Amino acid sequence: MAERIFVLVISCLQLMSVSSQKDTATQTQGPTVLILGAGMAGITAAKALHDKGYNNFIILDGSNRVGGRIKEVTIGGFTVEGGAAWIHAGGTNPLHMIANRFNLSYVTSNYEDYIVLDSKGQVVTNEFDKRHDNSFDPAFKFYKNYSKEARNKQKPDFTMRSALLMGGWNPRSAVDDVIEFFNIDNSYSYGPEAISGLHAYPDEPYEEFNTTDDLTVKDSRGYSHILRGLCSEFLPDGDKRLRLNEVVTHIEQIDGGIVVHTKDNVTYSADYVIVTFSLGVLQHDDVRFSPPLPFWKREAINQFQQALLMHIYLQFAEKFWDDHEFLLYASERRNYYNIWQNVDKTLSGSKIFQVSVVGDEVRRLERLNDTEIIHELLSVLMVMYGGRRIPQPVAYAIPRWYSDPLFRGAFSNWPPGYTLDTFNGLQAPVDKIYFAGDYGDRHNYGYVHGSYLSALRVAEDIDMCIRNPSFCVEPFRPKYDVRGCTYQVAKNYNAKAKEDDGSCTFVKCQISASVSIYYETYLFIISAVFIILSIIP
Repeated sequence: MAERIFVLVISCLQLMSVSSQKDTATQTQGPTVLILGAGMAGITAAKALHDKGYNNFIILDGSNRVGGRIKEVTIGGFTVEGGAAWIHAGGTNPLHMIANRFNLSYVTSNYEDYIVLDSKGQVVTNEFDKRHDNSFDPAFKFYKNYSKEARNKQKPDFTMRSALLMGGWNPRSAVDDVIEFFNIDNSYSYGPEAISGLHAYPDEPYEEFNTTDDLTVKDSRGYSHILRGLCSEFLPDGDKRLRLNEVVTHIEQIDGGIVVHTKDNVTYSADYVIVTFSLGVLQHDDVRFSPPLPFWKREAINQFQQALLMHIYLQFAEKFWDDHEFLLYASERRNYYNIWQNVDKTLSGSKIFQVSVVGDEVRRLERLNDTEIIHELLSVLMVMYGGRRIPQPVAYAIPRWYSDPLFRGAFSNWPPGYTLDTFNGLQAPVDKIYFAGDYGDRHNYGYVHGSYLSALRVAEDIDMCIRNPSFCVEPFRPKYDVRGCTYQVAKNYNAKAKEDDGSCTFVKCQISASVSIYYETYLFIISAVFIILSIIP
């Protein structure tokens, strides 16, 4: 009976919610929950709310499709992934289960299948293997053990670079650079000096999901097929609750509710908002908040890192490269077209060669036009293959995520010195504005499945808050903002203080009069004995 009353109350609240309105003055029922973004986090949050019995939501997305940073590209009749391309840590990963539910096609990545070429076109795979096995691998194992120990002992943060140095790894050559790039930058899109040694524990998702596998998507429907599949389970075709081409520009808290404004002067009102924009969008202030987000939230957003990654695809009339899954270029310049992937091995007959670029090189390349980029790529391939003439590609794809105002980058990364308390602030809501995305899960940040898990958590938080306001997430306050005396025996002990500020005062010990007289007599006798002993010859 109580459950029926609750559902009736929720239905009444939905009917009373403020209307959505366009500048034409046409009005429709306003949503209770607005979900901003139709990527993995947005669709997952909507489905989770639907499964909990909430159907009064609207999903807004600025693009013309569902998927966010999961986006397929068609090149010469073949489908490749312009954004996210892997299910990292398959095993019991819930994303792996979803992929299987919708029959997504994928293959297990084989990172042992590679050839290494230097700037003279020479094969240096043997040198690569020796340096990797004898120097890098032991140092990387040292780093992982040291990181685990440091977290267990609550040591301060350090860079991954410093731990590798302690483990005996100090790159000195182009081959060393490509070893490091293939094993670190390829995963984080940052070098080890820009990665938290304490929090960027690389084995965590694999241990959690009991696997060592990464799965490369090779489905003609694209990786985003699973998102469309999720939508089909709760959103009928043409459902007005999914609204594309709605670019959000302003989120305003007003009169106990939230009003969201779009580029086309459409406004939507709701009781709750779930923001799933990328960290890069939040860092670029592409969306204005009124009032501005609190300082602790802006700190948390801007001190985390938005990694930059670009997958460039070239299709040729004939395949001329080696038949390995990966071709590594030991260039004299670090992060200069170091990792090439033989897509023809995954998509047989496609004759597609793909190169990955990260970090500052992405910024540089996105300022160039397609012709300039392809010229650079062909020049590098000519060097890799000993000066042979490389033909022009018959087709290509150059996705530009960083310069796209809807995305502003690829995925998140934990930088050195970024504290767990600050990360808790990154996850925390601001009143009834909640945040979900790949930056929203402590142990799986930067992954697609991190977005999924983050969205489930936020949907659960909102559900609990609606059911019982006393279960709403407590307002976040950073440790530095809640300082006081943390010693329980102190006179001014503050149970709410998260960090001690040195203000503790203690009750002085009171000694009874009789004890005091006894103590003074004892000291007098001892002093007298010392005086007598000092004058006796």
